[in-house]
Amino acid sequence: MNTARQHSSRLTERGGFTLLETLLAIGLMTMIAAVLIGGSSALLKGASDADPETAVLALFQTVRRNAVLKGTILELTPTVTIDENGPDFTWGEEIVSDEKPRHEETLPKIEDKVVKILAPVSDGAILLGGVASEKSLVRMRFFPDGTCDRVRLEITNKGERQIRMIDPLTCAPLPVAAPK
Repeated sequence: MNTARQHSSRLTERGGFTLLETLLAIGLMTMIAAVLIGGSSALLKGASDADPETAVLALFQTVRRNAVLKGTILELTPTVTIDENGPDFTWGEEIVSDEKPRHEETLPKIEDKVVKILAPVSDGAILLGGVASEKSLVRMRFFPDGTCDRVRLEITNKGERQIRMIDPLTCAPLPVAAPK
């Protein structure tokens, strides 16, 4: 009988969290989540601003998303500018009008790193200083169904040339096959 009384008194002493403790925990978790979400978007934006390759891939996804949202074909074209600080790409609808202006995008500049959009197959590369060089593609189209033209991305970093295939279904780079 004595043990039953001790057991029941322990149950009444043991309680859950108070309303104040619960609200404090929820508030603290909300503050931590807000800091993490805000910080991660800044990290992602900083990553795309730091590297030309990452910036081009982010630009592909931006134009792709806009083509799907607008339900129209959008075109990405490299610009030929004499000014080094001018835009590297413009994008917008295929038919240019005053009502529908084109957006201008400038890639971050890193010394000795150049990114170009190439045709899906090589139609004639020339050697310049011992490095194969191809002409940039004139335009790349993004379609309302979320697909894009087949293209390749050429990344030249300190004279080393790397080609990345872009998947036309996702407009993202295909994984690089491991050397055998």
